[in-house]
Amino acid sequence: MSKVKKVAVLVGGMGAEREVSINTGNSFVRALKDLPYEYFVVDAKEDLPRQLMDLKPDVVLIALHGKYAEDGTVQGICEYLKIPYSGSGVMGSALALHKIMCKHLFVQHSLPTAEYEYFDLRLTPANQIKIRMPLPFVVKPSREGSSVGISICKEKNEVIPALKLAAEYDYMILVEKFVPGMELTVPIFRNKALTPIEIVPKTSFYDYQRKYTKGATDYFLPPRLDVNVVEQCIKIGERAFQILELRTYARVDFRVRDNVEPMIMEVNALPGCTETSLVPKSAAHDGISFKEFIQELVESSTLDYANLK
Repeated sequence: MSKVKKVAVLVGGMGAEREVSINTGNSFVRALKDLPYEYFVVDAKEDLPRQLMDLKPDVVLIALHGKYAEDGTVQGICEYLKIPYSGSGVMGSALALHKIMCKHLFVQHSLPTAEYEYFDLRLTPANQIKIRMPLPFVVKPSREGSSVGISICKEKNEVIPALKLAAEYDYMILVEKFVPGMELTVPIFRNKALTPIEIVPKTSFYDYQRKYTKGATDYFLPPRLDVNVVEQCIKIGERAFQILELRTYARVDFRVRDNVEPMIMEVNALPGCTETSLVPKSAAHDGISFKEFIQELVESSTLDYANLK
């Protein structure tokens, strides 16, 4: 009789997305109740290395988002302790969360993306930054998720407050040309694209509130786009997943200018898995139950240096 796998579900964390991480963890736990694993929940605070050393799990299931979680930090802890973990590795995770580095790679690999500038507030204070591109543009912290700290600037007097808001979350600031058009995401699972999703917030833009408030956003699967444009998004999404060396699952976000020109915006290496989250919606549409989804995350867990000296 084979040994029952012990799964540590990491929830909470120390970043701005702690609440979302707890919700994702609760969803993971509900699925694990019907799966053949022994599991326990771990709040990923400062003592995480000690907790994992004491608990000695066979697998770490990462239900975390944002800083200290999606950026390679937790993945590095697992690597050092040699505990296989779900999702992408150290480098892929760090690259995906760092929006500026992603933009550099998109340009290097000829993936269509919006014009951008970037600034380091350790070198230049917010009130001294000179942005060359014309309005409107988007100001965002480079290393955050869930639209935390993001502003759309349409008027000149909105720029300094937007920079200061972004600076609360990161000193590396990305300024990106606003792309009018449809918002669309390409979920990736088992390293392949699922059905893309068109995202239509009922008010404002797809910010933190619209992402996590049930009923605040409409979703269309498949998107209301020409099939050739959808196929372009899928190809670009899968290519970005490969370039960043991600594993198992992710989500690639787009704006589609005038509904014909896909522009890749960013990649989420640990996308949310709450009731309103996009990857589970697309997986269910494609016939993959949430229980099957979670089982794949557990069974595909690995290490960057697995089976290497």
